[in-house]
Amino acid sequence: MRGKAIWALGFFTILSGLNAVTAIFLAINLGIENNFQPYLIDSLTGGIPVYVYLIASIAATLIFLGGTAARVVSELSNKDLLMQIAEKATNLENGQKFQQSVLESLKARVFLVDESLDAAKKDIAKRFGEQDKEIKQVHASLANRFDSKLADVTKQVGEGFTDQAEMLKQFHTSLVNRFNTKLAEVDDGVTKRLAKIEDNTQKYAQRINKSTTTIMRQEGEIEDIKSKLVRLEDEFVKPKPQLTSQSNVEDVRGIGETTGNELREMGITNVGELVLTDPAVIAEKIDMSEKTVEKLQGRAQLAMVPGITEKDLILLEDADIMSRKDLATQDPIDLGKKISEIFKACVEEGKLSELDKPSIEEIDAWIKFVKA
Repeated sequence: MRGKAIWALGFFTILSGLNAVTAIFLAINLGIENNFQPYLIDSLTGGIPVYVYLIASIAATLIFLGGTAARVVSELSNKDLLMQIAEKATNLENGQKFQQSVLESLKARVFLVDESLDAAKKDIAKRFGEQDKEIKQVHASLANRFDSKLADVTKQVGEGFTDQAEMLKQFHTSLVNRFNTKLAEVDDGVTKRLAKIEDNTQKYAQRINKSTTTIMRQEGEIEDIKSKLVRLEDEFVKPKPQLTSQSNVEDVRGIGETTGNELREMGITNVGELVLTDPAVIAEKIDMSEKTVEKLQGRAQLAMVPGITEKDLILLEDADIMSRKDLATQDPIDLGKKISEIFKACVEEGKLSELDKPSIEEIDAWIKFVKA
């Protein structure tokens, strides 16, 4: 309860001090004799002179500060508190005396332990000295016995090595004689076999030379026959179309699996049905413009012309030939010139190679086929 009273007095002291500071600022800003309106009690008091507010704030601050100081001094001079402090000091003094006695007891015990350790050290050192002497005696005895036994063993081993060396020498002489005899026999047989192998090798080499000459001549004849067959094939074998009417719709470049499934759902199962169906009907059924459908149909029509490959289709589309009708209206020479210019650009870009270029004869054959 006493502590709460001190806190309350301190709080009001701080508030009074803040009011005094506020009054000083008002005196500076408004003037010491001017009035001001308090926020909380203006309806009761009306305007208050600044100097009155300043004096009242300073007086309240001093009063509350005095009361707080008096209360704190009263609390500090409390007899009960002083007695508690004296009692705690006495307890601390008694504890210190007890600790001092314990320390003295420990010092006495440590002294006794030190004396016991010194005695134990002396006893251990004495025993180690006696054991060292015994070990030296045993070592000397073992060394004498080992030296005598080692000399006997060395003598026996030396005699055994001498006997073994003599036996090894005799065995080596016998082995060398046998090896030389067998080596001479093997050398004679190997020489004869090598001579025979060399003779056979020469004969075989002559046969290989004759066979090589014959094979080279036959290879030349085979190449000549191949070139003739290629020319005959070009002259007599008709080129095949890339697509037929029974080909799957996915075989047309630009038609994937999704579009193929959509075409089959509306009844178009092959390239023939795709070409014959009205492009407006197809564009209405699937998500594709009519112009795109016409382009795919024209691509399928051109792919059904014998001799037109996938790469030829690229050249024709770049030349604005989008269907059989467009191809039928072309002149072979004029179309060949367009394709030649487009082909050069494709070769430079790396899209095509020189072997992919169609000839005038092939272009003429395409046009004749679609006109027939």
